[in-house]
Amino acid sequence: MIFVLALSACISGAQSWIGEYDKGLDAAKKGDWTAARAAFQQAVAFRPEDTDKPTRLPGPVTEQRLWRDGVPYSPNFLAAYSSYRSGVAAKDQDRSTAFQQASTEFEMLIQKGQGSREAFYFLNQIYTNLGDTAKRQALEAKFSGMGAKSFWKVDTSIVTPEERAAIESVGGAKTSDPTVTKIPSSTGGSQPTTKATGTGLNPLVGPVSPIANKYALIIGNGDSKIQDMAIPFAADDAQRIREALIVNAGYPEANVDLVLNATGNQIMKSAAALAERIGDDSTVFIYFGGAGVNVDGKDLLAGIDTESAMDSGTMVSKSDLFKLFLNKGARVFSFFQTNRPISNGRYFGSEIPMVGQLAQVQATMPGEKAQGYVQNGKLTGLFTNAMIRVMAEQRSNQLPILEFGWQIFYKMRRGDTGTTGGSSRQTCTLPVLTNLASDARF
Repeated sequence: MIFVLALSACISGAQSWIGEYDKGLDAAKKGDWTAARAAFQQAVAFRPEDTDKPTRLPGPVTEQRLWRDGVPYSPNFLAAYSSYRSGVAAKDQDRSTAFQQASTEFEMLIQKGQGSREAFYFLNQIYTNLGDTAKRQALEAKFSGMGAKSFWKVDTSIVTPEERAAIESVGGAKTSDPTVTKIPSSTGGSQPTTKATGTGLNPLVGPVSPIANKYALIIGNGDSKIQDMAIPFAADDAQRIREALIVNAGYPEANVDLVLNATGNQIMKSAAALAERIGDDSTVFIYFGGAGVNVDGKDLLAGIDTESAMDSGTMVSKSDLFKLFLNKGARVFSFFQTNRPISNGRYFGSEIPMVGQLAQVQATMPGEKAQGYVQNGKLTGLFTNAMIRVMAEQRSNQLPILEFGWQIFYKMRRGDTGTTGGSSRQTCTLPVLTNLASDARF
């Protein structure tokens, strides 16, 4: 009789946590992450600890059954993941709150020795989104310190296919340095391009494998005397772009030059110095945030000493800037976060050079202003944030330009929330390509 009562209690307890766990899975599949989190937490109330071992269900010894065919029991992980997904779909302060909640819980799991690849991956995503460099670097060190240790296994049945693919496509804590191999240009021309090969994959956290012949010039002019053209968050955005390129896009730190609040003369001197270091098969990434104008059909970048939209003598010709690198045989991928008012039918970005291998992306459509929003107490550009988010998700040293452009477009149109549709006050352009294929990589 005592045995029967004990068995009944075990079965009743199992039914309780199984029922709540199943409720969480069902809610997550419907996209109701708040309900999913609540159900997983209720499962924890009945059965507190996650396990990466199969769960044997109560029953006769001769008829042992495994719960869900041996899938790990992961309510704590899935509750944290539900918070992360809530943050992805939220805006501004609600997003930050959800991310902070998820990060605390993922951190606790890792501290308990339950460091799954998934927990590291989502924590890295959260720290990148929050702009928390110190925590991201500490996570990288912890991950690297795990060496060949096995990772905790979790139930990934509600993790999106895209996230699972991203996690599975990257390597472990250590990677070998890539070799750089010349391959025929996708444009059919004589210019070679490069790709990274080698035995290692990009690590789950930390910088992706750098490629030696990738360079970047990042200009952030938040200060401007042309008040209606100023981008006040440009300098902060430029610094975030720099970190994103180094960590998530394979640009060697020594090859990334950052120019903040500079005059036109200082910008050209920095560009010329970088151009001296590149070879004829290099990739150059150019980012400019600040005031830009079009005068007499020519696109110009304003320095902090530029007095007005007609003060072209203190500005940098966009074509002259490109030529420094194009004349060296480099492929140039450029991104501009500027306001684009239309004056006499002209606007910044309407000048399209027809020589060299070049891609250009504008943060806004003609006539629009570059918008920003508050993230962690700082104003950040919608365009810049979308770029950084896409780099963090793709984590590749060979980003295809058109696909990258589409992903930025979708991020901005959705307001950085949800997965489908959406609308926004700002729309970026797709890449305008000169002598480059749509899958040219940077």
